[in-house]
Amino acid sequence: MSSTRILFFGFRDLVHPCFDEFVEAVNGRYPVSLHDPALPTADQFGDVRIVVDQGGWGSHAMVDAAVAEGVKLWQVIGTGLDHLDVGYILKSGIPLANTPGVFSGIALAEHALFFMLSFAKNFRLSTSNIKSGVFYHPTNDELEGKTLGLVGLGASGRELAKRGAALGMRILAVDTVDIPQSIREECHIEFLGKPEELGKILTEADYISLHTPLTSKTRHLINETTLKLMKPTAVVINVARGELIDERALIDALRSGRIRGAGLDTFAHEPIDLTHPLLQMENVIATPHIAGGTTGTVRRRAKAAAQNVFRVLDGLSPLYQVTSVE
Repeated sequence: MSSTRILFFGFRDLVHPCFDEFVEAVNGRYPVSLHDPALPTADQFGDVRIVVDQGGWGSHAMVDAAVAEGVKLWQVIGTGLDHLDVGYILKSGIPLANTPGVFSGIALAEHALFFMLSFAKNFRLSTSNIKSGVFYHPTNDELEGKTLGLVGLGASGRELAKRGAALGMRILAVDTVDIPQSIREECHIEFLGKPEELGKILTEADYISLHTPLTSKTRHLINETTLKLMKPTAVVINVARGELIDERALIDALRSGRIRGAGLDTFAHEPIDLTHPLLQMENVIATPHIAGGTTGTVRRRAKAAAQNVFRVLDGLSPLYQVTSVE
């Protein structure tokens, strides 16, 4: 076994099984040490050449210690980088990579579909009714014939499009990039527009699902103005990033009945305050930021991170390298 070490920064109490899957993927080629937050960080960098950052929560002090030791790669296990000072790492000269949406796309799509079915089948009311002895109510909806609006047609958006189409839904989408015709056909996209055409899908969709990164341009993409464009029967779904939605505007829209409901897996501030209005509403179905956290996602991300370790230590460039702040 090489003396070159990998230092793994775990995230809170979610270290396992992510750490275990990564160690298995490395397969003994290099020793992997788990960072101990009780010990000085700089003292744990001896012979470290790769940093693996679960979730992208590395601090400036961690980056400085990595620079001092000559680390060759900062590998984030996760997609979003909004908790990480990307500019600081890029300025340090350490190559930065993540595990983008292709590794969690299936999980996010299934979770968004879970929200859609929960509303279509009146899950909360049905559960309440059976516990109260009320049978044969309510009358439910079907996804067949409904319109699904996708904000972002990356990996998770495409996976949801395919699942929605399989259920007989009409698929509309907007994205910042050009999507090949072959993918449009595979995903059964009826309409694909640019971000400035967001209004079209908001006015027509029964379900709006967000699948776009959080940037300065997408923050509060769903706001008072865009919520007014939606049908009163529409449901907005967020399995991406909490700050894509102006929560105050969403609360007002839900309270007034301007839209039917919201399925939310992410929030502007996490963990969300237990007294938050969104958690008190009957027309909100909320989950604790778990959409992407499946066993399949963990395994795929771990293998991708290990592949980058091997590439960089063999003198190659990492895959999925991040080269700009946005």
